[in-house]
Amino acid sequence: MLWSPAAHADGLRLAIMGGDEAFQTRFGSALAEELKARGQGEVSWQAPRRSDLIVAVGDDAFRRALSHQRPLIGIHVSRDVALDAYTAGCSCTAFFSEADPVRQLWLARRMFPSAQRVGLITGPHSAWVAGLLQADAEAAGLLLVHEPVADAAEMTRRLPRLLPRVDVLLAVGDPALYSPDTARTVLLTSYRQGRPVIGPDEFFVQAGSVATTYSTGADMVAQVADTISRFRHRSASRGRLPPPDFGGRFSVRVNEHVARTYEAALVDEAALEAELEAGR
Repeated sequence: MLWSPAAHADGLRLAIMGGDEAFQTRFGSALAEELKARGQGEVSWQAPRRSDLIVAVGDDAFRRALSHQRPLIGIHVSRDVALDAYTAGCSCTAFFSEADPVRQLWLARRMFPSAQRVGLITGPHSAWVAGLLQADAEAAGLLLVHEPVADAAEMTRRLPRLLPRVDVLLAVGDPALYSPDTARTVLLTSYRQGRPVIGPDEFFVQAGSVATTYSTGADMVAQVADTISRFRHRSASRGRLPPPDFGGRFSVRVNEHVARTYEAALVDEAALEAELEAGR
């Protein structure tokens, strides 16, 4: 489905699905201001069936929005959900809820430059990460030590044997493996063996992993505004929404106490963000 800017010269009709009313109000106001600042004109908010484009937050809202057959931008959508919809031919894109594993790898490299071996445990839904990371690990001079497991129970059995063979553990965005239920086991085991953990999200950083990349509300607003701006600019030449992907807008969260315990080379979040952005 294509959208013609000439057909809606009076402004862009947007709909937001997902989140509560307060979130929609805050996000909608911030997005409208950002688009106006970019010269994209005024935004009016409509019901999904009357909109030019839908912004959906989360898996459930993204799935529901597909039924309206409007151009669709999803944020904080699981990779599997987004790719399934895109492969089925939707006029949609999405920014994955999981942190970019490549960016996480380079975060680990920057914080622990002397590390040579990076541990990686994946499950059935995250096995693709190992292939994605291999080229970047080689480029960074790192050896990727990969352990595929069937479930969280197998992960907790293998983790104590993996950690002595690596310098840092890269925890991937796989809720079947890394969740509030497994955080204590993963982080205590790694701490006892003196191995820092990078990722997979803010919750783990609060609980004791060293750092992660993640998307703030401001990052999401900027990411959606980027996509809308490109979409409107390219529509005149029959442009389409890009494939789903990890967002290019991100922030870094560091647990400074844990980072200093492991003698990380750099703990300043702003400096890490700048270096990762420059590297990308």
